[in-house]
Amino acid sequence: MQIANRIKKAPGQACLLAAGLYLALSTTSGAAELPAMPEPLENVVLQDKPADEQWLWVGDFQQGHYGRAMLFNAGSGELLGMLGTGWEGIKLDIPRGGNVIYNHAMYMSRGYRGDRTDAITTYDARTLQPLAELIVPAKAVRGWPDPNHTALTDDDRFLLVQFTTPASSVGVADMENGHYVGEIETAGCHHVMAAGPRRFFTLCGDGSALLVELNDQGKESQRRRYPAFFDVSRDPLHGSGTRSGDRWYFVSHLGMVHTLDIGGEEPRALEPWPVYLEGGSGRWIPGATMQPVSVHDSSQRLYVAMHHSDLEIKGGGADFHRKGGTEIWVFDIATQRLLQRLPLANEATTIAISQAQERPYLYVASFWAFVMAIMDPESGEVLRELSIPGVPIQLQPVR
Repeated sequence: MQIANRIKKAPGQACLLAAGLYLALSTTSGAAELPAMPEPLENVVLQDKPADEQWLWVGDFQQGHYGRAMLFNAGSGELLGMLGTGWEGIKLDIPRGGNVIYNHAMYMSRGYRGDRTDAITTYDARTLQPLAELIVPAKAVRGWPDPNHTALTDDDRFLLVQFTTPASSVGVADMENGHYVGEIETAGCHHVMAAGPRRFFTLCGDGSALLVELNDQGKESQRRRYPAFFDVSRDPLHGSGTRSGDRWYFVSHLGMVHTLDIGGEEPRALEPWPVYLEGGSGRWIPGATMQPVSVHDSSQRLYVAMHHSDLEIKGGGADFHRKGGTEIWVFDIATQRLLQRLPLANEATTIAISQAQERPYLYVASFWAFVMAIMDPESGEVLRELSIPGVPIQLQPVR
């Protein structure tokens, strides 16, 4: 009777709803009560990461939808929390203090249509709740996300955002004072990578590098263009480089490692070295689509996702370099020697290595299989495999 009385007060389809409820209750033998409602979701407060645990942010960019970032305890596989990252979400930018998290996100006023708004949101790193929002020009690139589409300067003050309209430029936001500084033109160059407290560099279409220095207000104070250090026509780079200390590492489509040392006043390109291997009717080359390389800082080992290719250009816009990795190859950077080959059950599209000095984890994600493997980088054993209900496309180990 109480149910019926409440339904009578509802407009429109009250009679149909009442009849449906009556039928459902009367046809269930012995049904005296409605099923219990699920427990409400809790807002969990994260504690400091224990020194013996390894945590990982997994970016689910949800192609054509609103994305999210999920925080896992890699040792147990437990999901610790998540936060929204906007339309086709990109990576998180996490200052070294670890108290807050920044994310550049795109939203539309009607969900999947309407006016576009781009915002940099500051989240509390413990509660994962938003603390502040900074509106920036709606010029950022979307599509397959790249870890070098945003970057924090080395002092964590300025957040740099790659703009593509399709003209290329870099937006600068002062996160310390909470305001948008402005835009720096970088025509013909793309991807933004930190190179010190007040400077960044970007890769250019002729194989050169553009270095931009900022003043204390975040405005451009100086720029310098450096000679080409790779051949764009014969062997272009995967833009998703990885950094260890003062060195950035990039792999080329045909399997060369190009290193840019940013430790001095002037960036310095080191002698390239090979990771490819000729074999059969083709060559083993780097192949992960999103993050093909990762460096373990303390051991100075370079991890590269590799696949065997006939090097033939394919139709439909899919070239040979886009295939995911079928093995992870491990190199000693100092000697440039291949140490291990780790076969994979699923084609890798993104890889990352944790920075634990002892017993680090190797993370391998496949957005084709919707899984992420947590591996022992010494033996290649899969310690755990997590099913990711989405598109696991970016991996960020928590330091």
